[in-house]
Amino acid sequence: MVSIKPPPLPLRIDGRWVDAATHADVHPGGRWLLEYARGRDVTAIFHAIHLFREDTAAAALAKLPQLSQTQLKLPSKAGLPPSVLQHEGALQGPYVFSLDEGQPAQAPLLPIRSQLRDDLRAMLRRRFSDRQAMKATPQHWVQTAIAGLATIACWVGWLQGSLVSTLLLPFVHWTFAAHTCHEATHGALSTDSTVNFWMQFTAHPIIFNVFVWVPQHLLSHHQYTNDYQLDMDVHHFAPARLSQAQPASEREEGPPPLLGNDGWHFVWKGCLTTLGTCILQPLRTLTEKPTPNFSANITPVPAVVSKLVLLLSMLPSFFVLLYPLVAFLPTQPLHALFLTVWPWMGMSLIWTTMTQTSHVQEHCQPTEAGCWTANQIQTSLDYSRGERLATTLTGGLNAQSLHHAMPTICCCHFPQIYEVRSSDNLATAMAECLDYVFHVNDPSAQPDSAS
Repeated sequence: MVSIKPPPLPLRIDGRWVDAATHADVHPGGRWLLEYARGRDVTAIFHAIHLFREDTAAAALAKLPQLSQTQLKLPSKAGLPPSVLQHEGALQGPYVFSLDEGQPAQAPLLPIRSQLRDDLRAMLRRRFSDRQAMKATPQHWVQTAIAGLATIACWVGWLQGSLVSTLLLPFVHWTFAAHTCHEATHGALSTDSTVNFWMQFTAHPIIFNVFVWVPQHLLSHHQYTNDYQLDMDVHHFAPARLSQAQPASEREEGPPPLLGNDGWHFVWKGCLTTLGTCILQPLRTLTEKPTPNFSANITPVPAVVSKLVLLLSMLPSFFVLLYPLVAFLPTQPLHALFLTVWPWMGMSLIWTTMTQTSHVQEHCQPTEAGCWTANQIQTSLDYSRGERLATTLTGGLNAQSLHHAMPTICCCHFPQIYEVRSSDNLATAMAECLDYVFHVNDPSAQPDSAS
């Protein structure tokens, strides 16, 4: 019988292209994770994910066939839609998002290997006997199961038109999904890649669409945190600036800043973020439309995900948006409006608060750090550190620096590890976040562009 050679699965690591096709089926993180990174530079996330057993990962990497760039068909420019990529027969390109259309051949990263990284690895090996010990504990699974049952109960109540269930829905669903979808994306939930794959979808239908989330979170944000040229998270609230290094918006022909300060775009968009992550962002891939304020779609899905699969993944979100209008609008219009709007607005407020406070801070901007790991810690904020209740309610996002430096550790272990950059609690962290956003968008504080 003639064996069929699988198509190449190009990944760029440490400036070299390798073919991971033959390794994908035995990859501990699952084939899906490698397929989602096809054609991308994964240097930083490769080293971060394999911190615990870097020697094993390095040995596996050394066995992969190398590819020369002449063997690859790279896109003519960044951000091309699926139909154009198909016409060119090209990969998506090394960077999920890049303001530099030149797409540098070497990822612009600080040195990966460092004494800090060695110290963290040694600490992990003292605390955890193997990979399984770093994942969710039985207690974590029990708490997650209880939150999952409560989430189902709230959704059933929502279907029946219960105002109380609808009011509680965003909070309960967040408590459930924060311990599943985010952890699963990083392989921190379980050593079983199938469990991690399916648990990602607990983010549906009102937190984020998985196919949009993975590229922007793992391959953009986690590798280039707060770098406005490569981290698309810095641009979700445009024209609000979230980076001090980011140039101010040109206002010669456009409207003036909203209420005198573009920070208000951060506020109003923060009330609707999950409507974007679940519906608007994937719709841009389906319709091949650019992101507002940009010339291309900055939130693409992996090339392996067909438009049909993407559309099917969006159906639950469409249902949540439309069902109350069909079921209750004719007889109870205000009731229907609440059932339609609150799940999205409530979850968006939670999502924006929990995610943006961890990085959108004056003292979390990129600096001259000595290594990539140090930069990950310095661009993250911790609050309520070591407190189990805070870890439970935030899904470990209160220890963001730990998560960015060691992304495959389940958040249930964070309270015992150590303390770094922090705020007193979530309220003070959010206040500091808003203070920073309005300061960096204050026209009176902008440097004179003519000087």
